Amino acid sequence: MYQFVLFIAFYWLFNYLYFQIPDQFYSDVLYHHGVVRLCADLINKVAPLEQVAGVQNHLISAHADLQIIRGCDSAGVLFLMISAVLSFKASWPEKLLGLFLGVSLIYCLNIVRVTGIYFLVAYHQEWFEFVHVYLAPTLMTIVAFIFFAWWAIGCRDVAKPV
Repeated sequence: MYQFVLFIAFYWLFNYLYFQIPDQFYSDVLYHHGVVRLCADLINKVAPLEQVAGVQNHLISAHADLQIIRGCDSAGVLFLMISAVLSFKASWPEKLLGLFLGVSLIYCLNIVRVTGIYFLVAYHQEWFEFVHVYLAPTLMTIVAFIFFAWWAIGCRDVAKPV
């Protein structure tokens, strides 16, 4: 019961703090430098004819204008994963490894997700809502769950006497 309460407390705290940060900071700094520029570079490498530009929190081309807003950063999945790792009974070195690997995984998946959603907006607008609202978040949550299970089993294997 203690771990569950701790998990809920961490998740609530991260969400609370997340919504204390001004939107302007997200669009001008975090989303621009942490998501938009990377996605624009990735799109331009994979499909150079797209000529995507990253402007503030927008991926802009002749085919699309995709705006990255609060919630499009996979923060919810990230907070679930971080809260699960922090509330799990493991050593601090194991937790730090789990946090590093988990955050890296979610971040990379989000870059791939945003890049894919750009192509949906540009070429398959009719699929956008289903993928953006239902499919992508569900898949990211499943991957985060699988990662956590893998990490937690690994922590338990290390703790077993030989």
